[in-house]
Amino acid sequence: MDQPTSGATPSHLQQLAVSGWVTQNSVANHLFSRGVPVPNQEYLTEVFAPSVWDEVEKACALLTHHFRQCRSAESVTFGPLLVPNPQLYDVRSAAPEYVRESQAEIAQPDFVDNILPAGADATDPEAPWTLFVAATSDAGLAMGSYDNVTARENEVFMVADCDTRALMTRQLWASLVLQNHKVPDSELRDKWTFTLFAGERPVGDKVISGTVLHGQVRQRLGKANRGISSARVRPALKIASAQSH
Repeated sequence: MDQPTSGATPSHLQQLAVSGWVTQNSVANHLFSRGVPVPNQEYLTEVFAPSVWDEVEKACALLTHHFRQCRSAESVTFGPLLVPNPQLYDVRSAAPEYVRESQAEIAQPDFVDNILPAGADATDPEAPWTLFVAATSDAGLAMGSYDNVTARENEVFMVADCDTRALMTRQLWASLVLQNHKVPDSELRDKWTFTLFAGERPVGDKVISGTVLHGQVRQRLGKANRGISSARVRPALKIASAQSH
């Protein structure tokens, strides 16, 4: 694997190297116990070529520009997001309570509605980590209800020839909750929000969303036409998978 030729470390790599995956001990310990490499700076440098971080920067710029006129766009930041291979650690399930011990803002066991299916999986089955760019800020874009989002013309969500709705999934959101130092979609932020999973199919006449409320990570079912301002979406693009090292 090629190594960086300059002395500078890409800022997106630095950001991930000090993310919750690494600095929250209970999360890092769980990764280790499940055979998932802890994504510190040394590991990230080994398994992602320097060009990957250029792709991350480009994807961030494309997403920011494309969605710049959406409601709440001024408070939305796009950044790198790591998602583990579900064969090693499936973040779509309720996290064991000990995993949350280092997440001070989470004080109750996760709630995952027991009728939810396994959910979409966008990771590379041959790699321990898959890298995405997504809306990683406290809240996503306000673009209406699940019905509104899924009914819009494809062009509204097409970035780099990809429909960014496909990656609006439980898997990416649950990874973000673990990666961020401050939990997203929480009443502890500037305003309480929840993320709609437009990349997941309805369950009966209900749709799935994610939020963190009263210290509890919740993946729950709700109305498909609920388009209040707290309903948000997180467009995303897939970038690369970790290479063997």
